[in-house]
Order: sequence, then structure tokens, then C-alpha cells
Amino acid sequence: MENRFIEFIKYIGDCVLEVIYPHTNNCIICDSYVENKFLCRNCENKIKYCYDPYIIDKNGLKVKIYSVAYYSGIILELIIRLKYKSDFKSGEVLGFLMYKKILKENLNIDYITYVPSTNKSLKKRGYNQSKYLAKIIGDYTKIPIINLLTKNDNAKDQIGLNKEERWKNVKNSFNLKFKENIENKNILLVDDVLTTGATTFYCFKELKKLKINNVFVLTAAKSRV
Repeated sequence: MENRFIEFIKYIGDCVLEVIYPHTNNCIICDSYVENKFLCRNCENKIKYCYDPYIIDKNGLKVKIYSVAYYSGIILELIIRLKYKSDFKSGEVLGFLMYKKILKENLNIDYITYVPSTNKSLKKRGYNQSKYLAKIIGDYTKIPIINLLTKNDNAKDQIGLNKEERWKNVKNSFNLKFKENIENKNILLVDDVLTTGATTFYCFKELKKLKINNVFVLTAAKSRV
């Protein structure tokens, strides 16, 4: 009964989104006709996809980070729309591309989590873009989403900081929200952009305290770190 109620609420939410962002057969970027989902073939062909994961090997921890594409062109535009213009349709496109990346890499995932925002950031923006991307991925995969991390309110924004400053800035910013019994499970950590890898590394470090089997990291975009 409870599951049917949850599905009903989700259906109502989808109906509301359809009114706000009605489905069309037009490309979200250039407004031309699309044969498949969201992007026309011409715009999709302009995306600079990432093929190899980025590895961070630091302080005895090895983090493998998968990214859909480089942070440029169309992907950059979609992220800016989502992050700063509340364009959730752009988030749907990014989430769908991230879902396809999961299938391509054949990642075996039990739970999905995401990089948290500070309370200050949530009040200002009204939402966490990484959480929204995780939700889209969860809708496609039917994998449960769990909130495992918090971010300290005293953490500064990373914008404008150089590489060294970014690593120092987030070193003690993340904490486990609660110690759920998910030992030996595979977790997917979702974020929007990989810049220096500092945020990813320290989130990964906290998650490993849960004695998780694997932590896969997936971002929509990657700067040329």
C-alpha cells in the first residue's frame, strides 16, 4: 500500500513537471527536431565525451572518477542552466547522459548518494543540483538514493580559489550524516563537475569509513584537471 502511495505521489509530481516543462520534439539546445531524447544528433555530436576515468591516488586512498564529458560547450551550458538558472530540464538531460555512462561502464550499484550542499547554499539556490542529478539517475535505474553526507556551513565556496586553496578549503568540510548499515555495498557518489578532485576525495574518504565495498564516483562533467 505504501509503495503504491509513493508511486502515486511521483506520478503527480511528473504531471506537474510536464505542465511546467512540457515535452516537445525539439532539441533543448538549438530547438531543432530531435529523433531521440533531449538532444538533436548535431548537438550531441558536439559533446566532448570522456572515455577514461580520472584517478586520484592520495594518502593511501585511490579514487576512480567517471565523467560523462569535458566541462565545455553544450555540457557547460546545461550545467550552468541547471546550477544557476533553475532549469531542471537541463538537469534531466545531464542525468540521462549519466545514466547511459553507468550502463556503458557496467557499474554494479546498490545505493546512490550525492555531494551535499551547505544549508546556506541550499537557502540561496533552493536546491542541491547534485541531489537532483542523483534523483534523475535513481528514476532510470530504480536504485535507492540515500543521504549519507553533510557539509559544514563554515565551508567557503570553491569559486575563485586555485587548486591548492580548493584542497585546503574542503579538507574538513564533510561528515557522515549517520552510520547506516551498508557494509560491503557498492555506492555511487554523484556530483555535477570534477574540478580539482578535492571535494570528491574528501567525500570518498568519509564514505569509506562505512566499510563500503566500492565507492564509484560519477560526475556530469570534468574540467581538464
